Amino acid sequence: MPAVLETRSDCDRCAALCCIAYPSEDMPGFSAIKSAGEPCPKLGGNGLCTIYEHRAEKGFAGCIRFECFGAGQHVVQYLFAGNDWRNDQALLGPMVDAFLAMRPVADLNFLAQRAHEMTDKAELRDKATVLAERLENVAQSRSSLNDTAEVAAIERELRALYQHFDR
Repeated sequence: MPAVLETRSDCDRCAALCCIAYPSEDMPGFSAIKSAGEPCPKLGGNGLCTIYEHRAEKGFAGCIRFECFGAGQHVVQYLFAGNDWRNDQALLGPMVDAFLAMRPVADLNFLAQRAHEMTDKAELRDKATVLAERLENVAQSRSSLNDTAEVAAIERELRALYQHFDR
């Protein structure tokens, strides 16, 4: 059965993967300096944000605006069956790698779902559905996430689909 991809982040079902994966220079609204793969300095030893309720005031408004389109919870809940680096440090690297591979898939899935909602034309809706199904297939496993040729092909087809909406 294909993975069901969500289109909104659910931080409660994730493991702070965005707080680790990205370098600070790639994160507008992030007032700390950190390298990719390094935990945010505001991430506590328990893997939870120590300033969550006050992120904007503390210079971390970018964390509030960040949207992974469900990539984080997909990695934790589906690809790692609910297991988490916070309980097994050996999972940290593989989870971050999976998250970074899942992000473009989640972004494209959001766009495919949005394309489906934007039109009443059956042909365009069908194309969007097929693209979403292909993305679900890519998201089935950590190894299939590495099929960058398929992800690039889906992106090209999705861009072509969106060109029909400008007409």
